[in-house]
Amino acid sequence: MITRLVLTLILACLPLAAQAHAFIQPYKLPMPYWMYIYGAVAALVLSFVVLALAVGKSAPGDAKRVLFGDAGWVNWVRRMRIKLLAQLVTVFIFWICIVAGFIGKQDPSRNINMTQFWVIFTLGFAYLVVFVGDWYAALNPWQSMARWVSYLVPRINEGFWRYPQKLGYWPAVILYMAFIWVELLGNTRPFSLSGYLLGYTVINVLGVIAWGIKPWFRYGEFFAVFMRLVALCAPVRYDPEAEQKAERWQLRWPFAGLLEEEKVPFSLAVFVLFMLSSTAFDGLRETKQWFAWFWLDPYGWLEALIDEKPLYAYVMLRPWYIAYETMVMLLSPFLYLVVFVGFLWLGKLLVKTPLSLMALLQRFTLSLVPIAVVYHATHYYTLLFTQGVKIRALISDPFGWRWDLFGTLYTMRMPIIPDMGNVWNSQVVLILLGHVASVAVAHVVALRLFPQQRHAALSQLPMLLLMMVFTAFGLWILAQPLQGR
Repeated sequence: MITRLVLTLILACLPLAAQAHAFIQPYKLPMPYWMYIYGAVAALVLSFVVLALAVGKSAPGDAKRVLFGDAGWVNWVRRMRIKLLAQLVTVFIFWICIVAGFIGKQDPSRNINMTQFWVIFTLGFAYLVVFVGDWYAALNPWQSMARWVSYLVPRINEGFWRYPQKLGYWPAVILYMAFIWVELLGNTRPFSLSGYLLGYTVINVLGVIAWGIKPWFRYGEFFAVFMRLVALCAPVRYDPEAEQKAERWQLRWPFAGLLEEEKVPFSLAVFVLFMLSSTAFDGLRETKQWFAWFWLDPYGWLEALIDEKPLYAYVMLRPWYIAYETMVMLLSPFLYLVVFVGFLWLGKLLVKTPLSLMALLQRFTLSLVPIAVVYHATHYYTLLFTQGVKIRALISDPFGWRWDLFGTLYTMRMPIIPDMGNVWNSQVVLILLGHVASVAVAHVVALRLFPQQRHAALSQLPMLLLMMVFTAFGLWILAQPLQGR
């Protein structure tokens, strides 16, 4: 009885984000788990063989782009000031989220800021960027407000100091880690979320004042960095800084954007690895193995220290558990870095290239972005059905005060529960497609680095093995919540 009571208390105290992709009912896989792994690995090997034999140096990523920035409908949008209108709407929604958290009901399901920020923005908008390009570069509410203020205070365009190149993307990395901590371990509620958003606004203001608008939103504002990386997978490229209007909108092959930058700074490589490791960490901490490792104390280490079962000392150990998870989360990108560099080293040995490991890391890091994107999607996309659809009701009652501004208060209040079999099948397909895309991108990069096609294929054998490991690990993590705790 006591054990059940303690377990209930622990589960009740877990943050909402941790429940984001868990399922209420367990689901039995239609085939044994190992069959999915073997099938996915076989598909990866087959795709690698096809790429090695069929893809030469004239890869799709090098194909000519289709420019349409001066198309008639684009010019019409420009003349109608649709971009300005969209920016005004985005900034308005942003401040509504902050105000709603401070003065609205604190029930997360009735306050608009939780659904709008965590689901519509961080999930829905990110997935949209994968298909339509980096619209966030045009609609970023913090950047829009900074540009409007710069008309009155031109000095903030350049800032008071030159941005130090040695700083690289580390501000974005630190802020991204803080964001993931808040999402997974912060147990946020509407009020605290508004506080975080307001605090992040202050950080952006200070960054702009210090280094100027363009440097800060390139290196410091982590949402801008994240969206820009995700947009490299899109078949549409949006570049608002292009001098020629025709070049601002382009059509290209999917994932071709990942081949545009030959080298990435080390700090950006850590950012990409954290995109991958943070999602894996979130999935891992949802497994019963992770729970048992600490709270069931299989080796008796904690019991030896506190003289009782960890479950019975929940109140005392909870802060230590959060510290333990925080440490693992912060170390996760560097653990992935060690593994990734290890496989690059194996490839270096096979082809005996004079390129350094740092040079190889800088060139192959972006090939991991498709995996990071599909990991993110497979873990969280169901939230768009279970919680995202409620935005239709919440826009009529943003503060939870029983308003009905647009007559939609009582519509779409019930979540759409997707069939778990379809969810699992879609996750398997997405995981496989993401890894195949990464193998393809890495192969094209190798073709550019090594003069002989045989050497390029040989250098990618360790990368293929790494993709197999990532695929097996990713599917294992996804299968655990489906089959129950």
